[in-house]
Amino acid sequence: MRLLQLSDPHLVASDAALVRERPALALWNRALEQVALLEPDALVITGDLAQDESWGAYQRLRDSLDRHVRCPVALLPGNHDRPCLLEAVLGRRHVTAPGELMLRDGRLIILNSHWCGHSAGRLGPHQLAWLQQRLQAIAADPTPLVVALHHPPMAIGHPVLDTMSLVDHETLRTMLTPIQPLKAVVFGHIHQHWQGHWPDRPDLPLLGCPSTLKSMQHVQPCPIERATDPGGRLLEINALGALEQRVLRWSNP
Repeated sequence: MRLLQLSDPHLVASDAALVRERPALALWNRALEQVALLEPDALVITGDLAQDESWGAYQRLRDSLDRHVRCPVALLPGNHDRPCLLEAVLGRRHVTAPGELMLRDGRLIILNSHWCGHSAGRLGPHQLAWLQQRLQAIAADPTPLVVALHHPPMAIGHPVLDTMSLVDHETLRTMLTPIQPLKAVVFGHIHQHWQGHWPDRPDLPLLGCPSTLKSMQHVQPCPIERATDPGGRLLEINALGALEQRVLRWSNP
């Protein structure tokens, strides 16, 4: 399984608008060039898709995916999103959270951590119950699994971002740590590379993704020393179930 993660494009209902002093749509189209270069089995976009939470922003996302992407796409909302509009505009074409995508030699589960009116994230009891059912259903299946959500499932060591992480992260941790086929948990929101793990699963990487729009002050150094450039992450799981992953960076348009 080869999985390309992009995150936090913060699109708006204008082709030329600047978001956080950056050309959001132009930067997003530059990021989508990675799809043709890397030929992933799927593209997962981990939230904050629409800065203005507008129909027009999701239309631009839909149109850009139609132009650039031929593989399956998994979409999940962040705090800068409106899940009902995301579903209305893109739900018939792509997998939306909460959902599941079966790929070559792997499985992807995506979660919706959008919490209306809050910058922090929340999965909530109904979605956690759904996740528990899915994990029970695949308990005997050795197929490698990746789980994706928007908000960090643990503190990353940032004084601001740690106030807006996932509030029910302990429940998620309790559910996921026993799952041995789980190879990685990937997330967005933090606009930077970050890698950590839960104390009881040191073999399970928790991976934060750079933004395609603009980087935030980083907690950990960028492995390729390009912390301020737009970026993403590539994850590959081979036929033996081993994970390899790397940060991607590219220049501004």
